[in-house]
Amino acid sequence: MGIKIKLEVLCDILKLQLFSKRTPIAVRWQLTYKCPLRCMYCDIWKNNDVPELETKQILPLLDEMKECGVKKISFSGGEPMLRKDIDKIIDHCLSDGISPEINSTGFLVPQKINQLKNLHLLKLSLDGPKEIHDLVRGKAGSYDTVMRAAESAAANGIKFIFTATLTKFNINEVEFLLDLAEKFNTFVAFQPLKKRYSASAGETVEGLYPCEEEYKNALKKLISSKKSGKGRMRNSLQGLLHIYNWPNYEKLDCNAGKLFCMIEPSGILSPCDRLKYNRPLPNCAELGFKKSFNSLPGIQCDGCGFCGSLELNYLASFKWGIIPTLNKIMER
Repeated sequence: MGIKIKLEVLCDILKLQLFSKRTPIAVRWQLTYKCPLRCMYCDIWKNNDVPELETKQILPLLDEMKECGVKKISFSGGEPMLRKDIDKIIDHCLSDGISPEINSTGFLVPQKINQLKNLHLLKLSLDGPKEIHDLVRGKAGSYDTVMRAAESAAANGIKFIFTATLTKFNINEVEFLLDLAEKFNTFVAFQPLKKRYSASAGETVEGLYPCEEEYKNALKKLISSKKSGKGRMRNSLQGLLHIYNWPNYEKLDCNAGKLFCMIEPSGILSPCDRLKYNRPLPNCAELGFKKSFNSLPGIQCDGCGFCGSLELNYLASFKWGIIPTLNKIMER
């Protein structure tokens, strides 16, 4: 992220704090709900019949997002690599001056590596060693898929990190994940498990939660490693200290719907896809992005441990201690 963009982000934050002017700095866009895996903590694949926006609808929305101040878009799913137009979407982001990122299971990454050559960051979901990852992902060979994706990205000069959702299955494997990040000269982002509501939302994930003692022991290891300067973590120290308090987080003002938002495959816009809303949400394919963003409802939330959202909230609160971590990751 260049100096110019950093200054623009600072100005956007100041305009929010001083004049309550909302600017969507970052967007997470679920391009599809289709997915080849059946992860224990995600039932988004059950919504694979939800209509998806076509390329001709997506590209003009990207232009409008740039005009509204969007600096970064993380494309996710489901599995966004299933989109045949993923390269067109990435390249159009670049032509608009928007930084494109992808959240992926690793599926199809080696096969489509040339389509990812202009991607700014690939985030590969990983749950731990092979036996644990395959178990949680519901499909044998899933771990090997992630490793092939990482190796392909590394060989082709594409930045990537690992992302790990902490469950009862991998809570004692944080050192394995850090060692793997060290091996690939990259980073790993750790995030607590939390139910989401915008998919089928009928099932619970509480049975996958780690016990509190194991969770806190794992976080103590991560915090100690971060303080030593050796842990290759996407999380800032402030972020780790915050999620240490899971499941009862300390209060932190959230800027969902003010500095960032989420888009579903059909174009529905929300402040955050892990909350319930008591009124219909706008569809940016129908109303346009600007009008949809400005009509988003306010939120009430019991706290968040998700890395990107958490650190953007810290920035908005002028807690600059996270900046060294963000710079180190973006400039590697």
